[in-house]
Amino acid sequence: MHYLKKNTKYSILAFLVLILFITISISTLAKTEVYFSLYDNPQILSTSSPKPEVQIININSASQDELTSILQISESLSRKIISLRDRLGGFKDPEDLLQFTEITDLEWQEWKEQGITIIVE
Repeated sequence: MHYLKKNTKYSILAFLVLILFITISISTLAKTEVYFSLYDNPQILSTSSPKPEVQIININSASQDELTSILQISESLSRKIISLRDRLGGFKDPEDLLQFTEITDLEWQEWKEQGITIIVE
């Protein structure tokens, strides 16, 4: 009987060691998988954001659709821009767009961050 108790203790101990070993192995494999995922895809590790595609828009010749799609503005605002452009005979400076209350410095900054360059020619 004493022999069985001793064997049971060792069996339980061996079982617990096995569970510990399996847990450590799974944890190590999971970390390895994450490492290889990062290694295979260096963009994940990059702290810089991808450079946006540069888009140039000439506000003195752009159509309403171009103004709307490139600058991501409403159709009514693009109509206002074209109307003022026609009355003035063209804008002298890209910042002339800031006279529209709908366009703020925030939009101007977002356009720069998106790689949109506004020109007048």
